[in-house]
Amino acid sequence: MDPLIIPIVGMLIPIIIVPTALGIKHARYLRQIEHAERMRALELGHPPVDEHSWTPAGLAGSIGAGVPIAAMGIAFVATRSMNDPGSLDGIIQMAAMIGVAGVICGTILAALQMSKTGQNSIVSKPSYDPDAFDVVGSRG
Repeated sequence: MDPLIIPIVGMLIPIIIVPTALGIKHARYLRQIEHAERMRALELGHPPVDEHSWTPAGLAGSIGAGVPIAAMGIAFVATRSMNDPGSLDGIIQMAAMIGVAGVICGTILAALQMSKTGQNSIVSKPSYDPDAFDVVGSRG
């Protein structure tokens, strides 16, 4: 074993441990701030908002983009480990078909989501109460 490795590892330990500990401490602080903000919003009567959940549009986009990328990535890894050129064509064709199906399904989901939000915006309740405003014509 090389004697030079011991001081290198000795210097790498603080370089790895200190930023990791500081990152964990900062993440805890951010969670505390987010919790305080959420509790204050609940006290004021605002509904809780979960920003970390998947929206339907984000889910459709991840299906439309993620499935083809994953299929092509897996096909790339599979073709690198095989020596038989005859089976490579089948792997690439199947990955392409899965990718096209993923794009089509993602597009359909996105179109359905767009049509659903379009319908909801027409019949949705206004975000303010119209009777809360004092209008000149209503005074009599």
